[in-house]
Amino acid sequence: MYPTLLEETIKYIFKNRELLNQAVTHSSWFNEKRELRQSENEKLEYLGDAILNSIISILLYKKYKYKHEGFLSNARSCLVKRETLTEIAKDINLGQHMCYGNGGSNIPQESKVLSNMFEALIGAIYLDGGIMKTTRVIKNLFLQYFNEEKLNEKNPKNILQEFSQKRWGMLPKYKFTRKIKEGFTVFAYIGKEFKAKGTGKNKKEAEQEAAKELLNKLMKKESEIR
Repeated sequence: MYPTLLEETIKYIFKNRELLNQAVTHSSWFNEKRELRQSENEKLEYLGDAILNSIISILLYKKYKYKHEGFLSNARSCLVKRETLTEIAKDINLGQHMCYGNGGSNIPQESKVLSNMFEALIGAIYLDGGIMKTTRVIKNLFLQYFNEEKLNEKNPKNILQEFSQKRWGMLPKYKFTRKIKEGFTVFAYIGKEFKAKGTGKNKKEAEQEAAKELLNKLMKKESEIR
C-alpha cells in the first residue's frame, strides 16, 4: 500500500488507513450525502486536542527547563491557539485532503474547520502509532514555531489584564454563560461599562477570544477619543 500525499508530507504512514479517513472526513460530509453513518472526526478532534496540549507542554518543559511557569503557559497558548494550528494545517495542505460538505473541500474562510481537522489528525496518529510517534510528528510540524521571540508574545488575556490595571486599577472578570454546539461561550468584563463575548472549543479558548474582542473594543474607543 503506497503512502498518500498527506502521509508523505507529515512523514507518518498509517497502519490503519481507516483512522486517517475518519480524521479527514468532516461530519458535514455525511450530512450532505444523507448517510446514516456518524462521523468519528469530532471524537478524534477531542482526543487530538488533549494529546497536542500534553505533548507541547512536555516539549516546552524540556526545551525551556529554566524558564518560569508563566513563560511556559503563555508559550503553550501561542502554539496550540487556533491561528497556529490553522497555519500548520495550511502548510501541509490539509484542506486538499479533506472530505467536507458544501462542495467536497470548499471550506468556509476564517472558520475553525482546519484547526479542528488538524487536531483530529493528531488524535488519529496517536491511536494508530502511540505517543512516541505522535511526538515525533508534532516536533517536526511545530519546529519553526519554537521561536523564543514569538513564544514571548503575550496572549490577549495578559494584555487585557495589564491594560485594565494600568487604566482603571482593576482586573478583568470572566463569566461562563453556557455550553453551545461550537463549544463554550464566555463574557469578559471590566467593571460594568465594558464587556465582550468569546466562543471556543473549551473555556480557556473562549476566554482568550472574549479578551481579544474586548481589547478590540477598548482600542477602538481609545482611538475615537484621540
